[in-house]
Amino acid sequence: MRRPFLALLGAVTLGCPGRATEVAYDLARRLPVAERWSPRDVVLFGTPAAEPHLAAGLDPEPAAGYAWSRGESELSLQWAAPRPRAAVLEVAPYPTLAAQSVVVTLNGTPVGAMALAGGRQRHRLELPAAAQRAGDNRLRFRFAATASPGNGDHRQLAAAFHALTVGAAEDATLLDLLRRQAPAHFAVAEEGGVPRLDQVAPSVVRYALRLPRAAELRFTPRLHPAASGSAVSLRVTAEGEDGREAELWSRTLDPRAARGAPEEVRVPLPGPAGGLVRLGLHAGGAGDARLAWASWVAPRVMGAEGSPPLSAPASRDPGRAASVRQALGDTTSVMLVVLDAARAQQLGCYGYPRETTPEIDRIAREGILFERAYTPAVYTLGAMASVWTSQYPDRHHADVSYHDRLPADRLTLSEALSARGVHAAGFVANPMAGTAFGFDRGFVEFKEVFTWYPELGSRGEAFARILPSWLAKHTRAPFFAYLHFREPHFPYDPPAPFATLFGPDAPLTLEQRRGREWYQAVNAGTARPTAEETAHLVRLYDGNLAYADRQVGALRRALEAHGLWDKTVFIVTADHGEQLYERGYISHSAQVLEQSTRVPLIVRLPAGTGPRGVRIPALVDHLDLAPTVLDVLGGMDGPAGKAFQGRSLLETALGAPGKPAVLSRTVWDRPVYALRDERHKLIFDTRTGRGQLYDLQADPGETRDLSGAQPLRAAYYRQELQHWVAGLLARPAERTGAGRLTREQCENMRGLGYVVADCD
Repeated sequence: MRRPFLALLGAVTLGCPGRATEVAYDLARRLPVAERWSPRDVVLFGTPAAEPHLAAGLDPEPAAGYAWSRGESELSLQWAAPRPRAAVLEVAPYPTLAAQSVVVTLNGTPVGAMALAGGRQRHRLELPAAAQRAGDNRLRFRFAATASPGNGDHRQLAAAFHALTVGAAEDATLLDLLRRQAPAHFAVAEEGGVPRLDQVAPSVVRYALRLPRAAELRFTPRLHPAASGSAVSLRVTAEGEDGREAELWSRTLDPRAARGAPEEVRVPLPGPAGGLVRLGLHAGGAGDARLAWASWVAPRVMGAEGSPPLSAPASRDPGRAASVRQALGDTTSVMLVVLDAARAQQLGCYGYPRETTPEIDRIAREGILFERAYTPAVYTLGAMASVWTSQYPDRHHADVSYHDRLPADRLTLSEALSARGVHAAGFVANPMAGTAFGFDRGFVEFKEVFTWYPELGSRGEAFARILPSWLAKHTRAPFFAYLHFREPHFPYDPPAPFATLFGPDAPLTLEQRRGREWYQAVNAGTARPTAEETAHLVRLYDGNLAYADRQVGALRRALEAHGLWDKTVFIVTADHGEQLYERGYISHSAQVLEQSTRVPLIVRLPAGTGPRGVRIPALVDHLDLAPTVLDVLGGMDGPAGKAFQGRSLLETALGAPGKPAVLSRTVWDRPVYALRDERHKLIFDTRTGRGQLYDLQADPGETRDLSGAQPLRAAYYRQELQHWVAGLLARPAERTGAGRLTREQCENMRGLGYVVADCD
């Protein structure tokens, strides 16, 4: 990119029309995910960069741009060495608290007390060197009062933290921040609906972007009204993938020389369409001037063809699959089979050398196999909530607890089907997908199979006993049947002959493969399995999968026996995958490697109605399942078709493009995310702010982290991921509270390796 960068230096157009027609990036709105530099420590609460600072007691509210503090909270601040410092905290008491006060300590040493009046205010704190230490420092807040939001939200909240700025004790800018009308170090404001980016000089805001065609930066430079006569120098720079940074535009804004209204500036951006660039907006003070604050009004990148963000949903193309819908008619049923913790790479039809899944392989040969299908969550509750709502976990659960029920304000597939008169029935072997978490909502009938046949527990054989008689009663009208198998999920203890199907049943003992203690010790690093133990673990997992495959074959034969096989769309998938000691980890929930995120997805259409024996390489995910079922059963034109974020797999199977990218996450409220597109994948830990970048085309095993070698590309994917998640959080979930487990559910959850309280 060096040549176009140098060639376009200084090529700036003022006020004349260009070829740019669409907004590709609104830079003011993207401030929360941009890279920000200042000589001071600046924490903007509610942004991703603040997450590593939230040590305890702080709940970020990204959509609102702040973090709630509970009665006690703690911030982590990293300093190379102690020296006299001061901080300015922008904080507001919880709205219903008439009076609020807080005591502040630094590493246990009292450093201040504040009385908080209503609304946002800034307060200065002295941070003496004697209270500091090299490395991690803890700033702790203890509030006098708390209040609960109510409406199912039982948190006790004390105040909203908006921003924290830490600098040298003698830094005059910290005093300037206490002035009325003073902006934050980095802030977004609006003037008549037009966004404005404010910066305190010196500082830099950098954006990693993928250039649209005919890319052009537009903005109106202006002194902030609070600048009080100080001149500010502004610069625009661009850095290509070669690491060279070039200045594209500069100007000094001096209020003493200002004449007339400022004009919009247009700066052509160098580089080819689709190329990556790091765009820098620099603000600097003139000499030692104080109150050097500048504004970029309506900063945006335009393009003749907007480069769609990776979060852009795949557009619907209903006409593409019209022939399939017509062939299916109005008498077709749907059966959805979910194998719990089945990773795609372990199935024969996905290239596995062992004959683990002959029945599913046969179905794949007769149907449509999606080669790159992904779960949005590597844990059952999040994954199945996404299946039913066709929304990502950060949208359907947001800040509610991992153990909370499915929020009542999210439309589910079963509700949409029942409203259309379709008989929706669910049969589950994992309580995490059951009634305790609200997943029965909308189903006409919903059974947890371990309550029917206690002697089988959650074994897949229960389905073979239940389904034949159920099918006999539902041969006339279309139905939707959902079957959630436990296998191949832990315990890794397949029945005979599957325990020895792929080799000897040793050296792992019954206690090791049935109990949590062994694999938890492995995950904690206190136990290290031998090569033989790891190989045995994989054989046991494969045996569990082979056992489940036999039960899937039994389902097929039951459908055939009742004349329903070629009247039913048969779908096989998994809620998530499983780690089998890759990266030293066993189980799921905590990692987003391909073994955990990539799942099997096979759709078999009745003979003569659609494609057979095809493999689809497009990116798809669980959000596409509900629209597919609704599409088959004739409901995509109703409210659910608008509420669901996915797209029918029938359209993708007939040639429509897949998703630009897919998003997956781990459990809990500050997760690890994975964002992958056609070639690259970023794994990002929100707690630490660290990312890993992989080229899955060259390195499918995810063994070579490229984030150091390709920092611009890593920054691009990080900002895209964070922008995507921020958009999902814009609509928080309705809190519903945790469900109460029955004794049977509790015992089965414990048997599946979930940590639960004593079963009453």
